This record gives sequence, C-alpha cells and structure tokens, in this order.
Amino acid sequence: MTTTRAPVAAAILALAGVAALLARPPLVRATDHPTGVLVVLFAVLLVAGAAWPIAGRRAARPVPLIVVTAAGATLFALGRLTGDWHGPSSLVTRLVVLNSLAAVAEEAFFRRFVYGLLEPRGAAVAVVGSAALFALVHVTVYGWWVLPLDLAAGLVLSWQRWASGSWAPSAITHVIANVLVLA
Repeated sequence: MTTTRAPVAAAILALAGVAALLARPPLVRATDHPTGVLVVLFAVLLVAGAAWPIAGRRAARPVPLIVVTAAGATLFALGRLTGDWHGPSSLVTRLVVLNSLAAVAEEAFFRRFVYGLLEPRGAAVAVVGSAALFALVHVTVYGWWVLPLDLAAGLVLSWQRWASGSWAPSAITHVIANVLVLA
C-alpha cells in the first residue's frame, strides 16, 4: 500500500499517532505499569513510522549525515548548557533506554512518516508541519511553556531530515538530546 493509493489510511495513522502521543499523561496515570505502556506506545509508533511506504524525495545535494548529525547534536548540547536542568536521576539506565526508544520512535513517526506525507506539498511544509506536530504532542506532557522550545527542536530535527534526505541524523540527535536532559 502506498501513500498515493491510501491517503485516508495515512491520515488516519498520522492522527492516531498524534492522538496516542497526546494521551501519554492520562495513559501513564491510569496504569500500575507506566514503563510498559510507554514501551508499547513507542514500539508501535516506531514500527508504524518506519514501515509505512513513503515515496520521498532525496535532497538534490544532501549534506553528509555526519555533518547534519553533528550540527544538530551541537545545537542540543548548547541548549543543555544554557538550560536550567535537574541533576541526574537514580534511574538513569532505565530512563536512558526509555528516552532513547521514545526519541527513535518519534523520529520515525515525525521525520520519516509525517515529513514524508507532507513532503509532496514542499520542503517548507514538511519541515514546519512535522516540527509543529512534534511540538504540539509535547504540550500534554510538559505544558504550554515548552511549545516554543519543542518547536525550535522540531525545526532543527526537521532541517536535518531535509538537509540529509534521511531521518537517521534526527533520530541520533534526538537520542543525544534526550540523554543530555538526563545528565
């Protein structure tokens, strides 16, 4: 099934993924096993985002993956240095694994799947649209104050997708960003 033959199915999958991410806080509160719920949610999001067939365009002159990844990781590291973050948690290992899974799943969903759906409408629509949805789904977890920060993060990650022609640099950068928050 391709997105050109199944735009309704693709739209339903996109809306279901966004709805599931928006529902994270009540889902976590409603269970005695929040880690399990989050692992299942992110695993499903990862599979759906990575497996959906996208007829994407590659950048005419893609920037090398290492350059794009280093640029994004550097921006997040600078943000970490300037932010008012909490100290390390006693559950660092579990949090690193869960946050890494969340990062890769979100990138498969937003930078591969959603970006790929929006890309036929132009690179700007794909970059801004996938970044805006990314920022919006974090509001239910962190509050409205995080919207500008996550929009900026989403724009960096979407730029990486556009510049490299791949969602791999944004996935790597997102994992690094999530680990920096725990440090």
